[in-house]
Amino acid sequence: MLRPALAPRRCALALVLAAATLAGCGDDQPAGRSVTLGPAEPLRVSAGEYSFDPGTVTVRGSPPRLEVTLRNSGSLAHDFVVLDGEQELGGTPTIPSGDRRTASVELEPGSYQFVCTVGDHRELGMEGELTIRR
Repeated sequence: MLRPALAPRRCALALVLAAATLAGCGDDQPAGRSVTLGPAEPLRVSAGEYSFDPGTVTVRGSPPRLEVTLRNSGSLAHDFVVLDGEQELGGTPTIPSGDRRTASVELEPGSYQFVCTVGDHRELGMEGELTIRR
């Protein structure tokens, strides 16, 4: 049985924790940080459990070919696939935990999405935004 003085504090703590948990729900922004790359800079991406870092990438003045290196820092297998709508444009193969792979993707200026196509990883939030600007 709780002492009467502690019950309101525990209730308040429970409400604060619930609010903090819900604050991240419904956010349409990709996980991870945002980066901007120059024309010849390679994109280095880290894959963890259900997120990419960076989650938003802008490439300015890029050549038509983007070099992407995916490092799997999670415990599950992951890949990195660039999409134009639902059309796959390229990316890495599926790689195991602790591995790293590099791939090149030819992209015109525009907006793209990148995802992990392993299992239900995309549905669990493993996606990001890629913008190519000349």
